[in-house]
Amino acid sequence: MQKPPIFIATQNAERYQELLEDRLGRSIDITLANTQGEVVSNYGRQPVVLGRPDWLLPLLDTKPPVQWLQSTWAGVTPLAHHSFRDYQLTGVKGVFGQQMAEYVLTHLLAFESKLAARIQSQSSKLWDDSLSGTIQDKTIGIMGTGSIGTAVAQTCVQLGMRAIGFNTSGLQVAPFEKVFATDELTAFLDGCDYVVGILPDLEATTNLLDAAAFASMKDTALLINVGRGNLIDDDALLWALEQGEIAAAVLDVFKQEPLPATDSLWTTSNLTITGHIAAVSRPDDIARLFAENYKRFASHQPLLHLINFDKGY
Repeated sequence: MQKPPIFIATQNAERYQELLEDRLGRSIDITLANTQGEVVSNYGRQPVVLGRPDWLLPLLDTKPPVQWLQSTWAGVTPLAHHSFRDYQLTGVKGVFGQQMAEYVLTHLLAFESKLAARIQSQSSKLWDDSLSGTIQDKTIGIMGTGSIGTAVAQTCVQLGMRAIGFNTSGLQVAPFEKVFATDELTAFLDGCDYVVGILPDLEATTNLLDAAAFASMKDTALLINVGRGNLIDDDALLWALEQGEIAAAVLDVFKQEPLPATDSLWTTSNLTITGHIAAVSRPDDIARLFAENYKRFASHQPLLHLINFDKGY
């Protein structure tokens, strides 16, 4: 098997190299960039690149251009928006579902058990014997029915919830009881006790959850966004929380990251913020997927998880 040289550009690049040499052998020529500043200077026109999409954008302007680029992220923004598309771009599937399901479940249970309020009661030495809620028989609406959304839905269904989905076409996908299309957003939101955003960063998804969307949600609903920050109109969310149009929100992704210290989201009541940690790229998982695709690339076989540039995912 021919072994084309590889360029790796991400944090922990040495760890990726170790994992790939264990899987593919030590005879492969591998070059590393451990920081964004090293990407352009260290790149030696290798045809195969593994790395962070936000670091790799300049490589699409090189001559000769890259032949295959494997993202270490599930999303590929901003690569998919670049005008050069004469190469193979692959994403990550099948490795983030468990992490995302655990994150979502953590916050569902915290919400229903009134965990934040009970911690506050403890700090004030107040005996809090109010009843907790339950996830049993609640309806969770998942925006995005791909591999990650499906994994989250499967976990929730196993725990006694009803899962409904939302995608572009309304194409029915198991285990969702029903899937709503883009033009059915209001009907979708109206039936949800919990809404989970797992949509990609596209023009069509930008500010999809706006003032009208929040007004159509239950005032007892919990919103969790773990996909991309562009999904939410932040001002509309602030208003919805302040006015009690929805009960609470959990945000792991934002339009600007890190979230500026001056942003009003930090001090909004009933809003939990985490720093884009719901599902992280673990080198062992990504290296396993990349190694399989590398063997395919070297033997001229179709690659797994190819990105459709027109769709952006």
